Amino acid sequence: TLRALHARGLRQFRFLDRTFNADEAHACGVLDFFLNGPTDGLRLHLELSPVSYGQALRERMQAFPAHVLHLEVGVQTLNDTVARRIGRAEKRTDVIKSLTFLTRETQADLHADLIFGLPGEDAASFAAGFDRLVRLGIQEIQVNRLKGLPGTPITALPELAEAFSPFPPYDVLRTDVLTFDALMRLQRFAQVWDRLHNRGRFAHTLPLLWANARTSPAAEIAAIAEAIFNAEGRVHALSQRDWTSALTSHLLQRLPASRAAIIAALRRDGAPCDFSDEN
Repeated sequence: TLRALHARGLRQFRFLDRTFNADEAHACGVLDFFLNGPTDGLRLHLELSPVSYGQALRERMQAFPAHVLHLEVGVQTLNDTVARRIGRAEKRTDVIKSLTFLTRETQADLHADLIFGLPGEDAASFAAGFDRLVRLGIQEIQVNRLKGLPGTPITALPELAEAFSPFPPYDVLRTDVLTFDALMRLQRFAQVWDRLHNRGRFAHTLPLLWANARTSPAAEIAAIAEAIFNAEGRVHALSQRDWTSALTSHLLQRLPASRAAIIAALRRDGAPCDFSDEN
C-alpha cells in the first residue's frame, strides 16, 4: 500500500500508531522504504514512545534530511512519581535521554506533549518539567489540560473522583493538588504559550526571555499570560499587534538594557514595531 501511494505521488504520510517504535524491526522496515526512495518533498509524521531507541532505529532516524521527519513524543510529565501514578513505566531520565538524542542528533522536527492537571503534580512540578523541555530546544511543546474521557483508566483514580466535567471535552476541574483557579491559570498559560511560541511568530524574540540560564521560561510565560488577562479580561481573540505589544512590554521591563536587541529580534520576526531604536 505504501508503495502504491508513493508511486501515485503522495509525499505526506501520517502514521496513526501512537507507539510507532514499539516494534523496532517493523519501524526500521517502514523507514527503510522511504530512505530507499527520493526524499524531496517527503513528510513523515510519526508518534513515538519516549523510551531508549535501539541502534538500528537511531541510525535510520539520523539518516533523514531536515524537516522530513515530524516526531510527536508523548512526554505527559517529567515527574517520576506522577508518571507512575498514570501508568507510565519509563523512567523520566530515559525520557530526557531520548529527547536529547532526537534534538541533538537528528534533523527531525520534534513535538512534545505535556499535560497539566495530572494527579499529584502541582504547578511547581509542572513548571520544572516545562522548563526542562524548553531548555532542550524542542520546536513545539503542546501543553494540554488533562481530560477524563468516559471509561478511561484515569477517571477511576480515587484522587480524581468526580473531578472531571461531565460535558465534552471532559476537562479536569480540580485535582488533589490544584484548585480550579490554579487550573485556569495554567489554561491561560497554555493558550499564551501556543500563540507566542508554537505558532512560530516570535522565534527570535521569545528566547530572549530565557537567555539567562537562571530564568524560568514557565515563570516568564505565566507572567505575560496574567498581564494580558488582567488588561484584556481574556487571552484569546487578540491581534498580532496585541501579542507583540504584550511581549515587548514584558521584555522591556525585564531586560531594559537589551532594548536594541529586543527591537532587532522583533524586526527579524516581522512583528509590528511601533518604536525605533532611538525612542
